[in-house]
Amino acid sequence: MECEELANKLTDMMEGDLTEEEQAAALEHLASCSRCESVLAETDHVVALARDHGRIGLTQEDKDRMQSTLLRSVEDSPSD
Repeated sequence: MECEELANKLTDMMEGDLTEEEQAAALEHLASCSRCESVLAETDHVVALARDHGRIGLTQEDKDRMQSTLLRSVEDSPSD
């Protein structure tokens, strides 16, 4: 699995919605890519903050913008 594919599947991974093959590929990638490991940790942190402070209502536009920003950061950063 490459960085961009992991970024596209990050939400599914966090929610346990990946197939066993996808999960294994994601974990293998995370073991060798410190940047994606950081993205996952930061995303986990944001989710925990949202959970601790109540539900955040995001519009589809906000969600699309967040995903676009995440994908750009993955594309702009050199791979490990």
